[in-house]
Amino acid sequence: MQNIVLAIGNGDKHAFKEFFEDYFPILCAFSFKYIKDEEQCKDIAQEALLTYWEKRAEFDSIYKVKSFVYMVARNRCLNIIKRMQVGANYLQEAKNELEFFFEENIIEQETFLMVRKAIEALPPQMRTVISYSMEGLKKPQIAAEMGIAEGTVHSLKKTAYKKLREQLQGHFYLLLLY
Repeated sequence: MQNIVLAIGNGDKHAFKEFFEDYFPILCAFSFKYIKDEEQCKDIAQEALLTYWEKRAEFDSIYKVKSFVYMVARNRCLNIIKRMQVGANYLQEAKNELEFFFEENIIEQETFLMVRKAIEALPPQMRTVISYSMEGLKKPQIAAEMGIAEGTVHSLKKTAYKKLREQLQGHFYLLLLY
């Protein structure tokens, strides 16, 4: 991840596109916790990432970049709440709620990204079995959908979970939070 920050800092648009694709959905979900409007959340995420692109030369660490884009998104949410001209009490309540959930949501979104990338790294059949499982399908449904035996689904799922545990081992404590 550190190399991507350096590449973006040097104006590498491909590296920025990769970062954008990873963080756009995360920032949308982060913003949606506060502004329940998908279109506004997309705008907020895009603005946060484009603001980073404009200031890319100022960053030398992925941690600073992440902090920056989350703070920009948070501030955009607050500005939207202000523009909605809600009462001062509601605004203060929203600020307090934002502060309370800010860190929790960052951890949640970062964990989601880690798990998503770990699943994407699985072999295709295992990835498909895990995806169907996450959608709530049971072994017989998965077997029928994929045209394989239930025993094969069981084996693929068991092996996939083992690989995911190995891959996410250092971050297991984060997964316990959610």
